[in-house]
Amino acid sequence: MLTMTDIINAKLSLAGSMSESELIKYILNEDAVSAKKKRMFEGARYYATEHDSLNKAYDESVIEEVEEVDGEENTRRRKLKNPNRSNHHNINTFHTNLVDQKTAYIAGKEPTFTVKGAADGGELKTYEDFVTETADEEFNVMLQDWITGASNKGAECVHVYYDQDFNLKYCIVPMEEIIPIYDSAFQQELVELIRYYTMTVIKRGEKYLRRRVEWWTKDKVTYYIEKEKDVFIPDPDVPVNPAPHFWDVSFLNGAEKSRLPNSWGRIPFVILENNSLGTTDLQLNKGLIDAYDMISSEGTNTLLDLVDLYWVIQGYGGETASAIARLLQINKAVSINDAGGNIAAHQVDLSLTGRIELLKMLRRDIYHFGMGVDFDNDTLGAAPSGVSLKFRYSGLRLKAGKMAPRLKRAIKELFWFLTYDYNRRNNTAFDSELIAVNLNYSEITNDLEQVQIIAQSQGVLSERTLIENHPFVTDVNEELDRIEEEEKQREDKLDERMNVNYFGTGEGEDNAESGDNNAEEQRGVLG
Repeated sequence: MLTMTDIINAKLSLAGSMSESELIKYILNEDAVSAKKKRMFEGARYYATEHDSLNKAYDESVIEEVEEVDGEENTRRRKLKNPNRSNHHNINTFHTNLVDQKTAYIAGKEPTFTVKGAADGGELKTYEDFVTETADEEFNVMLQDWITGASNKGAECVHVYYDQDFNLKYCIVPMEEIIPIYDSAFQQELVELIRYYTMTVIKRGEKYLRRRVEWWTKDKVTYYIEKEKDVFIPDPDVPVNPAPHFWDVSFLNGAEKSRLPNSWGRIPFVILENNSLGTTDLQLNKGLIDAYDMISSEGTNTLLDLVDLYWVIQGYGGETASAIARLLQINKAVSINDAGGNIAAHQVDLSLTGRIELLKMLRRDIYHFGMGVDFDNDTLGAAPSGVSLKFRYSGLRLKAGKMAPRLKRAIKELFWFLTYDYNRRNNTAFDSELIAVNLNYSEITNDLEQVQIIAQSQGVLSERTLIENHPFVTDVNEELDRIEEEEKQREDKLDERMNVNYFGTGEGEDNAESGDNNAEEQRGVLG
């Protein structure tokens, strides 16, 4: 973790003579070779099924040769490629499945948002409506990408910005491009941030790869470009550099009237951490996955190269093995002149029991240490109870539970920016701290048991809590609105029936007059 103290120490490392360009070069190069960044790229690779086992050549063997040099024997190892050996690679997507399983478990269903005090109506209800409308399907897609990235890399980042039409936007920025700088005291507050990425520059008709750097503080951002290798200068293509976070633009009759610099007062990036250590999910079981890939691939190549039947021919000379094979193929027989000759067919007996048991053990360990659910396991039977299902999901619950509070905190931090923009546009003063985030985990449950428990909890728990845990409900706020609307419709129908029963149908003049008198009396009482 990079802190402001590290930045100061870096500046002092050359007796205070380090230039801006040298400082950027030092930080970027140190970050690029760091163990944390290596694990980030590794997790992303495995999620994309680019496993290390792809680099293994199964058609190569290592042989040792002894050679004598100046009277001394030296052992030399070299690789020998066998063109007759298969080189098939089995890539087993355990990591991809486990990450997708975790993501779907946490964010397969859209989270529920509530605002404290909104139940009483008024302006807070309006604010809650804004929050729930903002957290739509597009928001949930971003949320899933956010969780997936953090699981693969140990952390993932969301950037908040204004587009060219002055609309607030947010998007995922790969954590590989990010260097967060925290406060030196507690290493919790994000005080500065560096983003760097490679871009193609065309110079005199030739293409060059150059790094672009954005150095963000709480009130501005400075853009740099790599003029030549490891030499960074302020980007000349940025008209105002350093630049504010955004511009407050006002219009008059469709034309821009004024443009004033503004800033968030905080870094417009929100980082979601996978856990307290920032470790990736791949670190839990990478060795096991690599072993499974290797054993599975070796077994496949062995079976591919294996012949079901081979011939042992004795006393038949003058022909090569290939010639004998052709004769057997064409004539189904060979003639042996030698009286001592013999021909016999043999079948290969390959024992797979040990290999299969080892693969079963590795698979069990992968899901155990990866804290996932192996749906191919048939130990629960056809109709498992709710207790059995909860036990099956216990590992996944623990893993999701470690991320859940960090995810809720990150979502609320993102809504700080969204609320800031809402207040600015609507001249309001809502506080994002009033937002409560409820994650609706997706897991297989025994619906009958769940419904029975909810029915037995009537009058003990709140209506919202019961609805949140009902297996048929996906959006709690929407369901509560439906219930409220249905109750209103029932009340309206009841009032209508009561009026008909009280005033009558109004047949004839007398009834009409009577009805009018009654109606007049009723208005007087209620008024």
